[in-house]
Amino acid sequence: MKTYIKKGDLSGAAISLAIAAIVVVGVGIPITISVIDSSNLTGITALVVGFVPVFMALALLMASVSIMRGGN
Repeated sequence: MKTYIKKGDLSGAAISLAIAAIVVVGVGIPITISVIDSSNLTGITALVVGFVPVFMALALLMASVSIMRGGN
């Protein structure tokens, strides 16, 4: 997969990463937790769905590492 961020353009990558972090951590994860808490899930379904915010945070972490390494 090709990246659209040039290797020398670290400032653009940092701004993109900051925007993604604000959206995921500030909006995405709290809304996901709120929806999960208000849903009527029990048992194994609740257990599996409870990991969705964790996977969102892991995806953000993996994206940040990928961007800072140059997208390769």
